[in-house]
Amino acid sequence: VIGVTGTDGKTTTCTLIAQMLRNSGKNVAVITTISVDYGDGKGEQPNPTRMTTMGAASLIKLIKKVKDNGVDWLVLETTSHALAQHRVWGIPYSVAGMTNVGHEHLDYHRTFERYQGAKKMLFSHTNSNKKGLQVGIANADDPSGKLFAAAIKNPVLYGIDKGDLTAKNIKSTPSGSTYQAVIGDEEYSITCHLPGSFNVYNSLATVAVG
Repeated sequence: VIGVTGTDGKTTTCTLIAQMLRNSGKNVAVITTISVDYGDGKGEQPNPTRMTTMGAASLIKLIKKVKDNGVDWLVLETTSHALAQHRVWGIPYSVAGMTNVGHEHLDYHRTFERYQGAKKMLFSHTNSNKKGLQVGIANADDPSGKLFAAAIKNPVLYGIDKGDLTAKNIKSTPSGSTYQAVIGDEEYSITCHLPGSFNVYNSLATVAVG
């Protein structure tokens, strides 16, 4: 299971990750606020619960369903509410992804620290799954990035300005962006057909998951 949390960009990043994995020949299920793909060949369907992360009982039933469909990966959009309410307790996350942490949802979490802590639980859950990869993808350009990276055994920090994986030579147009994704001695030419600098981050997070 690959979980993605963050204030913004969760659904987009989940969709990009799922498409990347499909393009590499994997059978993928994905659950986001907007839609659910059970990995049964029928494609995406509207999310029946209209919740970003559904209740624990419904989620477990859905995971059993996609497992029966023989999926290789489930990409799961994971909210701070679901983490704080233990709706994802026991989900075997193998990879955790963090897009960013802003100052939203404080009506529920009350303080930024509690909101930040709730999201960081995704990395703690992933780290506790000894049978998984224990990998955490965190935004190095976000002030919370290092805190998230410190909560997991195998962190990968990504960013435009700094990180293990960086975006160089960014060229933006109204229809999208191109850039070079650089990690160590490896370099990848990326074309993202989604406009905006925030989608450079979303696509870069996807590359980091890959």
